[in-house]
Amino acid sequence: MRPEASRTSRALLRAPRSSRVLRSVALLATAAVLTVLTACSSAPTSADTPHAESTAVPTPTATPDPFPTEPLTASTRYVALGDSFAAGMGGGDEKGKCRLSPRAYPTVFARDAGIALVVNAACAGATTSDLLKHQLIALDDRTDLVTVSIGGNDLGVAAIAGDCAAGKATACRNEVTAALSLLNVLPDRLDTVYSAIAQSAPNARIVVTGYTLLYDASDPNAPDFGTAAAINAATLGLNEVIRQAVDEQRAAGKAMTYLPVDFAGHAIGDRKPWLNTTGPDVFHPTGAGYAEYASRLIQLLGKAH
Repeated sequence: MRPEASRTSRALLRAPRSSRVLRSVALLATAAVLTVLTACSSAPTSADTPHAESTAVPTPTATPDPFPTEPLTASTRYVALGDSFAAGMGGGDEKGKCRLSPRAYPTVFARDAGIALVVNAACAGATTSDLLKHQLIALDDRTDLVTVSIGGNDLGVAAIAGDCAAGKATACRNEVTAALSLLNVLPDRLDTVYSAIAQSAPNARIVVTGYTLLYDASDPNAPDFGTAAAINAATLGLNEVIRQAVDEQRAAGKAMTYLPVDFAGHAIGDRKPWLNTTGPDVFHPTGAGYAEYASRLIQLLGKAH
C-alpha cells in the first residue's frame, strides 16, 4: 500500500461526491418530489454516452469484477455488522441491550442459505463510530462474507421515529430536516467504515444493505402524506449516499456491493405492513420484513451447494 497514492485517490473521489451529496440535500430539503429523485438516481451520465458520429468501438480493457460470483458453501464463514436493522430489533424475542433477535435477517439468511453465521455483532443504536470501536473485532482474514447495515443512527433516526410515530408533526419534520443536513458528513464516515471492514476482512465479500422506505406515500390526499413523503425522501437520500459510497469502494477494487431492499405493498399505510407501526420498535421491520431482507440476500448470493 502507498499512503500518498491512497490519500490522493480519496481526495479526488471526495470532491465530486461532496457536490453530489449537497445537491441531494438541496433537492430533499425542498420537500423533494420523490419521482424526480428516483429518476435522478437512475439517470445515465452523459460522459458514458458515445458520440452519434463515432463509428469506432474501443476495445474495453478486461478487468476482474471486484465482487466475484462465488457459490456459497456450508463452510462459508459469515459475520454480520451494523445497527438495529441488522440486530433484528422489532423482529420479536429480542435479547440483551443490543436487541438481537432470532428473526434478524443475518440469522434467517444464514439458516436458509446453509452457511455458518460466526457472529451477529450488530447492535441497536449503533453509529458508524460504534461499529469501528466495537464490531470490527468480529472480523479476520478467515471471514468469507460480511453484511452491514449502518448510517441511519448517524442522522438521529431514533428521535425521528419517536416523534413522527407520536404524531408530533412539527418536531418530526424539523428532525427530518436536521437529518438531511447531516447527509453531507456521512460519506466520509461511510468511507472510513467500509475501508476498515475491508481491511479487517481482506478475503471477504461485503454486502451493504439499504434501508427500506417506511411509508406508502402514493396518496397525496392521505392525512399524513406530508410526514410520510418527508420521511421517505430522507430515506431515499440516505440510501443514495450509501450507494455512492459503496460504488466508490467497488471502483477502487473492494469486493463490495450495495443491496437495496423494498417493502413495496407492505409499507406503513398498506394493508399488511412488514414494519412495526407502534411501540418502542416503531419503524423497524417485523419478522416478515427481516425475512424479505434475507430473501434479497439469497437472490444476490444464492445458497450453499
